Formats: sequence, C-alpha cells, structure tokens
Amino acid sequence: MTAVSRAPSAHLMKKTTLLLTLAAGLSGCASFNSGDVLVERETARAMLDDKALTPFSAIEVSWQNFPYRAATDSIGEGSITNPKKLKPVQVNAGDADAFARRARDIFAEAGLYDRARGRGTLRLELTSFGRWTYSDLWRSFLVDTGFIFILPASLHVNYYLTADFAAAPGPVRVETEARNKTTFHLFMAPLYPFLSPGSREKGLLKQMLWRSATDVYAKLKAAGPAADLPPKQAPRDEKPPLGGPPVQPDRTWLPGELPAPAAGDAPIAVPEKPAQTWAVGQPQPAAAPAPQPQAAPAPAAEPPAADEEADD
Repeated sequence: MTAVSRAPSAHLMKKTTLLLTLAAGLSGCASFNSGDVLVERETARAMLDDKALTPFSAIEVSWQNFPYRAATDSIGEGSITNPKKLKPVQVNAGDADAFARRARDIFAEAGLYDRARGRGTLRLELTSFGRWTYSDLWRSFLVDTGFIFILPASLHVNYYLTADFAAAPGPVRVETEARNKTTFHLFMAPLYPFLSPGSREKGLLKQMLWRSATDVYAKLKAAGPAADLPPKQAPRDEKPPLGGPPVQPDRTWLPGELPAPAAGDAPIAVPEKPAQTWAVGQPQPAAAPAPQPQAAPAPAAEPPAADEEADD
C-alpha cells in the first residue's frame, strides 16, 4: 500500500505568500543615524562634576512633525503660483509623553533640572520632517515602489531640536540637528533586529538630548543664571483677514455724475460736447490745384555803345 501525498491547496499557498511578503516588508529594512550629535567628553565631565550651577526649575517639551508624503500625494493640491503650504502636526500622545519624560530625566541627570532648587524655564522643541509609520508606507511607498526588494530604496527623516532659555544678557538658543536613514531591501532583513527604525530613532533622540544638554551647560555658564522665559507667541497667519479700505476712496460718485467740488477749489471744467454734424460717406470737396511755377523772364539786350558804329 503506497501513501498518496496531497499537494497544498491554492488558498494555503496564497496565504503563505502573503505572510512572507508582509514579513519581508516589515523586516527588510535597516536604519542608520547621522548628524553632529557627538558629546564632548571634557564638557560632559565638567557638567556632571559641577555642583554650584543653578539648574532650571521647569522644562517645557513639545514635538511637532511634518508627516511623510509621497510624490503622488501632492497631485491636485494647490498650483504652481499658489502651492499648498504644509503645516506640522503633533505626534501621538504616547511618543510625545515618552520624549518629554526622557528629556527631563536626561537634563536632571546632567544637573540642569531640579524643580525644588532650580530657577528659570527651559523650552525644548523638537521638529521632525518626513517621519513615517508602517501604515503610511503600506498606503504609498511600498505600493508605488514595486521594485523595492530588488533595488534598494531609502527614506530620510530629519530632526531639529532647539533649546531656549533667558539669561541676563538676553535670550539664548541652542540648536541640534540629526538625520535617520532607513534603507529597504530584501537583504536588509538579517539586520532588522539590530537596526530597526524604532530603536534607532530612540537612540538618536537620546543622543540629541545629551548633546543639547552639554551645549546648554556651556551657554549657561557663559551667560549666568537663567531668568524667567517669556511665553511663546502664537504663530501669525501670513495672509491677514480682509477688512475695509484703509483710506477714503478717490471716487465717491456714480458713473455719469460729476463730483461735487470741495470748498475752496476751482470749479470743475466740463468738456464740451464734440460736433456731430458730419456724416459717413459724404464726398469731400475737391482740393484746389497747386499753382504752377512761372518761368523767369529773359534778360533784355544791352544797347550798343555810342562810340561804336552801326553796321551798314
């Protein structure tokens, strides 16, 4: 008796192919960080050993993002002369709260934040450009780029962190920039557990916070104790709302009416109505012939002289 092997059904094969495609799409990528985020060891050592520095008593943290947009997402939006202006959006509450806790912990560990004995306010603002989620990629990037697992394709996310505080000389700002690059390719799947986009972003933000802390420490030592930071002003619209005319219009009369002369002005001269007695098609009078030039008269013959004899 021989055993008969059954071939896998078509439904099972489709399901297996879909699972493999999803696994490759989720794990066939690796992220790499770049930017000037290295911390100076001498400054970091001096910051951690400084016990006389007056830290900040409050830290305001915010994170706004310009979401990832594919090239096809802008079709039908705006025009060449009036392009659509992109506006940032707030990141989800979970990521924003985690970043705020990490920022306060790092600055407290660096000796720059103490609610009890601190003074002044430090404002941290993080802006990300092109930050994406897997749901965004499945709607655009992975769908539009069908050859993504044959030829490598990359997405870049830029991060810009500012730290503002007030001191005796005036307002002080510290800026930190970095970039995260995620490359999608089938051969990147073995690197995914070590270079996943989520873990690399957390590491990059942590490094940016430490770099910002050392720069803030250097500026704070040079400027003196921190002061109260003025509240942040709300952004203004570039196009103000339409209102009434700022000045009185020059024309205050209706068409066909004459304006009333102002006091002390000369009366307005009314133009005369042109003559309308001519008719179209009437023959014009013949022009007089031009006078012909007259010939000059011939000079008269001179009489003979007295001493000359007349010819016979």
